[in-house]
Amino acid sequence: MDSDNKQRVSLYLDRETVKTVDLFMKKHGYRSRNEFFETAAENLIADSMIKTSNDLLSDKLGKTLANATEENAKAISKGLFRYAVQLEMLMRVIAQMNSFTDEELEDMRREAINNVRRTRGKVRLDEIIKGYYNE
Repeated sequence: MDSDNKQRVSLYLDRETVKTVDLFMKKHGYRSRNEFFETAAENLIADSMIKTSNDLLSDKLGKTLANATEENAKAISKGLFRYAVQLEMLMRVIAQMNSFTDEELEDMRREAINNVRRTRGKVRLDEIIKGYYNE
């Protein structure tokens, strides 16, 4: 069942980790340990790359769009474009009203990444203003 672009590797994991993985797989619908570990490795690499590259999200979105139906892909693309326009406007307003050091910007980026991960992207402006995410 090995294809030309796959490579077999062996892993030794502690038994408790294997039990946890198996429960997680069952709960989240993974068909095999291979699928689970491949996804886990890709996500770990992506998390690391997010910190150093702005192109990763575009790459992941591109792959997702490639697997979507043409109609869904167009709708997603239009929505992302509108979102990007609004985000660009907001970034310009903030930049014109404030002056941040490189260190402050990096701290904000790190905090934003952590908030989005923790809330699965459901970060709300009113909650940021109230300080809910700064705890």
